[in-house]
Amino acid sequence: MQKYTVQQLADRFGCEVRGDPETIIHTAAPIQEAGEGAVTFLSNRKYFKFLKDTKADAVILEEELETNARAQLICSSPYYAFCRIVEFIFGHRKHRAPSISERAFISESAEIGSGCTIYENVFIDENAVIGEGCVLYPGAFVGRETQLGEGCILYPNAVVFEECRIGSRVILQSNCSVGQDGFGFAENDGFHHKIPHIKSVILGDDVEIGANSAVERGSLRDTTIGDCAKIGDCVVIGHGARIGRGCMLVPQVGIAGTAELGQYCVLGGQSAVVGHIKVGNQVMVGGKSAIMDDIPDGKRVIGQPALEENEAKRMYVSLPKVPKMRKQIRQLEKRIKALEAGREE
Repeated sequence: MQKYTVQQLADRFGCEVRGDPETIIHTAAPIQEAGEGAVTFLSNRKYFKFLKDTKADAVILEEELETNARAQLICSSPYYAFCRIVEFIFGHRKHRAPSISERAFISESAEIGSGCTIYENVFIDENAVIGEGCVLYPGAFVGRETQLGEGCILYPNAVVFEECRIGSRVILQSNCSVGQDGFGFAENDGFHHKIPHIKSVILGDDVEIGANSAVERGSLRDTTIGDCAKIGDCVVIGHGARIGRGCMLVPQVGIAGTAELGQYCVLGGQSAVVGHIKVGNQVMVGGKSAIMDDIPDGKRVIGQPALEENEAKRMYVSLPKVPKMRKQIRQLEKRIKALEAGREE
């Protein structure tokens, strides 16, 4: 078990210390569950009620506040600092030491970089290129002429079909599929004819694709996902879609083919974007929303169809009043007709 003083953590991650700098930290926990030796953080106001009586030994805050914790670490972004400290103490999942299993199938024409770890039952097809330090878990499939950059991780049963280009430090979680055929068909005489998808998928650096997600290859243009984008579990990205740098797609989002998202967009769970539209930069989309038209930069939208946040909230607040309003309108209509007839009911 690694142990660090609060001062050591503060020096490493640029925090200021309030309280006892020699407080020993060896674990991390949520503020309401933390105990002795734990560091925690506070950035959401709904958890302020736990601050004063927390049993954590150290709390990361934006400013000094009243708390039972022995020490406070003050910084501009408590959650980010907390994540970095947790990473420093525990690290990420440990993989097998670099080695190539004899039970993996690797085409003679494939290129494997140094320091790779390739588990049993991996399949690497012709002319594929695997960058240095990649980790491929059992069942991973890399199609012909596909290229993986350095430090990629393919977890069990992750699939990358032929001729895809994957950047460096990309993580593909279990059972995700990159480069499959898109959902494209041409109807004729009541029959849906499959459209060939002749383009590819391009993933930038530091992209992560969640478990059971699918990124379809393009039909007439490549499907692209920009650097640092994070795609949650059970997300579908259609053929020819373009996802900008730093976007975050929460689980169960659906992006139709040819749709375009700008940079640093955030889409809540079960939201959907129809095809042939453009969503601007830094757009925030609420969960279960349906984006059916272009959205300018910086907008916050919710609803089905998605509307500007404040407009949508006003509309939803009014919905419970609609039955009463309809009754009142019918009564007014009757009175108007009676007045027009020269009598009042």
